[in-house]
Amino acid sequence: MVKKVVILGIVLALILLGLFFYKKNNSYQTYKVEKRQVVKSVYASGYIDTSDLVVVKSEVSGYVEKMYIKEGDTVKKGQPIAKISNQTIYENIKDIDYQIASIREKLLENSPFQRENQAQIEIKRQVYENAKKIYERRKALFEKGLISKEQFDEVAKNLEVAEKDYKKQLELYKDTLQDLNFQLKSLSAKKNSLEKELDKYIVKSPTDGKVLRKFLNEGDYVNSMTQFNQIVSIGNPNKIETVLLVDEEYIPKIKEGMEVLIKLDSYPDKVFTGKIKTIELQSDRNSRTVKVKADVNYDLPVVVNMTVEGNIILSKEEGIFIPKEFISEGRVKILQGNQVKEINIQTESEDYNGYVKVLKGLKEGDTLVIGK
Repeated sequence: MVKKVVILGIVLALILLGLFFYKKNNSYQTYKVEKRQVVKSVYASGYIDTSDLVVVKSEVSGYVEKMYIKEGDTVKKGQPIAKISNQTIYENIKDIDYQIASIREKLLENSPFQRENQAQIEIKRQVYENAKKIYERRKALFEKGLISKEQFDEVAKNLEVAEKDYKKQLELYKDTLQDLNFQLKSLSAKKNSLEKELDKYIVKSPTDGKVLRKFLNEGDYVNSMTQFNQIVSIGNPNKIETVLLVDEEYIPKIKEGMEVLIKLDSYPDKVFTGKIKTIELQSDRNSRTVKVKADVNYDLPVVVNMTVEGNIILSKEEGIFIPKEFISEGRVKILQGNQVKEINIQTESEDYNGYVKVLKGLKEGDTLVIGK
């Protein structure tokens, strides 16, 4: 960015009393002394922005599978803007859905899984019931002394084994059901997590507004870790503001409320006026500029991102200003009739782009001479 403080003298109808001039011939130059207004300003380039601009970015990487909007569309908060492809997540969810369906099918009351388990339980129960009947008969015989203790102990042992097998089968079925329900819960949680992750692949508008710019098209790759994660910019084109990128060294001179003059290439003969609204508190380390925002009265059509050039008015000085080259050691030559007279003058020390302000010694109408 070009660093400069611009002195606006002639331009923009700021001169109070006419146009100064040099009059030249072969031997000398003259300068007609007139009172005028000189404006000190800081030049800055910039652009037109919206006061509520939002750049929508992607949290994930992938190819743009679908764009749901185009530039100029009006969108609502939460409205889908783009879909980023991620086949892996889709396949994982599909696989989980298959597993969930399989488990739920097993848990159905009359499913093959349930019938098989109930059949195994029934077999163990029948073995246990038969063992109990045999035990009761052998117990009666033992108590009558009709069988030996060894024979009775054998059937008692068989009953104990049958009971354990039956209970074990019941516990196995119970544990299997618990495991299936745990798997179902775990898979459902995993699916919910994947669906939440998948939701990031549907980029949605964070606000109401109009799509001002579309950065990507279908088929483009989005990298969430770089600057290429921008999808669209959204804002209200009716709420515009002017952003000027001011060299950081001039920021101490600029205050809120200062007048600003704006030019656009679209309207080369038009000067727009406005006021400084805010001065950001952070400088860009690369460009060493600070964003200064202004409210400008654009009475002609403008659009967001138009380039502007501006002058922030620091001060306006009225008085007699003369070129420095006419001064020599605090003295100037003036033309009186056909005679040239040298007189002392008093000036300010500040340089106004090659001109100085005269405090004492000259009046309007005087003619300065140089070169004679």
